[in-house]
Amino acid sequence: MLFPSEKPLLFTGANSTIQLASLAQASGSKRPLLVTEKFLLQLGLLDEVLEYFKNEGCEVTIFDGIIPNPTYEVIEEGIRACQKNDCDSVFAVGGGSTIDAAKVIAACYSNEVGVEQVVGLLKVKKPTLPFYTVPTTSGTGSEVTNSAVISETTTHQKKFVVDPKLIPSAAALDANMLKSLPPHITAATGMDALTHAIESYSSVNRFSDAERDAKLAIKLLLEYLPVVYEDENNPEARQLVALASFLAGYSFNKSGLGYVHAISHQISAHYNTPHGLTNAVILPKILRFNKTVCADRFANLERMLSGTSAGSDEQLADRFIARVDALGQQLNIPSGFKELEAKHFDAITSKALLEAKSFYAVPRLMNRAQCKEILASISEGVKAESPITQQLASITI
Repeated sequence: MLFPSEKPLLFTGANSTIQLASLAQASGSKRPLLVTEKFLLQLGLLDEVLEYFKNEGCEVTIFDGIIPNPTYEVIEEGIRACQKNDCDSVFAVGGGSTIDAAKVIAACYSNEVGVEQVVGLLKVKKPTLPFYTVPTTSGTGSEVTNSAVISETTTHQKKFVVDPKLIPSAAALDANMLKSLPPHITAATGMDALTHAIESYSSVNRFSDAERDAKLAIKLLLEYLPVVYEDENNPEARQLVALASFLAGYSFNKSGLGYVHAISHQISAHYNTPHGLTNAVILPKILRFNKTVCADRFANLERMLSGTSAGSDEQLADRFIARVDALGQQLNIPSGFKELEAKHFDAITSKALLEAKSFYAVPRLMNRAQCKEILASISEGVKAESPITQQLASITI
């Protein structure tokens, strides 16, 4: 651990967005920069919070230029909006891309630097502007993490900004802000959260609080994500999936991620595939790759979920992986990406292995041949239970 991981102050439940806005206003926020997405404004989901700020005499600057996988150019535009209106805080309402962009805007503005100067580890010298966030998807966990992922404008290569100063002051998990999610986005973002929790629990960096949160997140997601997928108007299930995403975010923020994310980031950079969906496609393949060293960990999860200890660690691990397979099928997660081309395997492999080596405490090291095998299975759309994917677990280093 380079620095302690903290949780932001958390508000939960319907209308908790207004509670968060009230805290921001009471803390001195008079000219907030509201970072969001155009469609949320169009749906009217921000009308109430905008009215609240207006009634409290606050001058809100709206920046709604967020795009998926936000680029340096997008961040710089947000910084200019902040400068033009002399904003004193940042209030982000949106998905992971929105929250990540808002973090970097808040950091660059207060430090009076451009995006390039904060990319990397511990490059944010001064505290960010006071930062408050309301996630509208349940997956990234960005509302609790000390990192942001942004893309170079021309190459779209993923870059990381990592610093404890990026953790928001406070966050709201508001079911009213989550009800606009269509089923396919609910599925992808929920699988992103599940990946966070499983990779954190599998990490060789182990902390009791992170393990506790990861296990609870896994349990909540396996139970309630299918409910929300089938019934988008179930507020109780929405709230529990949002809480699971928050817990998974805290867990991986402390323990780290793994090869699912290392590979996913590179595929998204090449093909602009949605991050959560890309994770969901890769996850079962990495579970099988890791099983030789993580059978006891996966078995512990299966014991928690099933309430039984019957069977060997290997048998229980297989049952846990089968649960993840079944969830993916229930959520209509594809088995691969046909657009993934062999000509990009070398570049994806090099960058994925470097990312994992540089940032993650993975339980099992992967070599180039193994990574390419996994990419081939993704490209061919091989199902998780097919022979080629099962063979990944038996490849030796």
